[in-house]
Amino acid sequence: MSVPNEYWRSWISNVKGIIDHITSTQLQNINKASNIITSAIESGHACFLFGSGHAAIPVMEMFPRYGSTLGFIPIVDLPLVSFLRMVGDLGYPQFDFIENSPEYGRRIMENYSVHKEDCVIVFSHSGTTPISVEIAIQFKNRGAPVVGVTSLTHAESAKPRHPSNLRLHEVADVIIDTGVPAGDVSLTIDLEGKRLRVGPLSTVAFTIVANMLLLNTIEKLINSGHEIPIFPVRGFDADADARMSLILSKHRELYIKHIATGD
Repeated sequence: MSVPNEYWRSWISNVKGIIDHITSTQLQNINKASNIITSAIESGHACFLFGSGHAAIPVMEMFPRYGSTLGFIPIVDLPLVSFLRMVGDLGYPQFDFIENSPEYGRRIMENYSVHKEDCVIVFSHSGTTPISVEIAIQFKNRGAPVVGVTSLTHAESAKPRHPSNLRLHEVADVIIDTGVPAGDVSLTIDLEGKRLRVGPLSTVAFTIVANMLLLNTIEKLINSGHEIPIFPVRGFDADADARMSLILSKHRELYIKHIATGD
């Protein structure tokens, strides 16, 4: 019996196509976004990161993790990422409700003190998710630059779902287009008269963009002579504990600076 491999080979081919799209058409915008991030970090401010559902994965890919650096504040709200049980407490119905609630986004932003020197990267494949659009609007209203990472193919073919009638790319100052097809999935299978759509690409595209932004920013910071505390790797870096202690201390200072006081 032959080993099935047609589907994954087709998916890998589609992944390569997405990589080609990003590296051949999005470098200018990735550089613009990296300049914004670098400016925020150099000024002692922060680059916030936001995504809900699977779009939270690139947030965690950027910070905190081995090989990353300081200057980022991830907004990863537990109810917006914890839906793996599908049913019951913290199941999909609750997640779906709050992800589509702009008011929930406003409540999240009440926790933070955002300055015009800060910036935010918002990841949203569709660009229409109400809470993601709301987060982008909240940063925009506070004078902070917004970087939107989205699929323009999907966003431009979808109706806005935010009350403002805006989509992420219509709010963002810099747009990075992942090139992922509308609907995310990339393979169509005909089976007994039914069409099955499989092989999502948005998470792969997001993590590629996230790492390109992170590495480009690190390179710019190094070239400008800015101190770069890189997260150490335990078991490989002999001074890992000491470096991690310093990173935690510095991040705590940055975090406190960006927490709302209620005044």
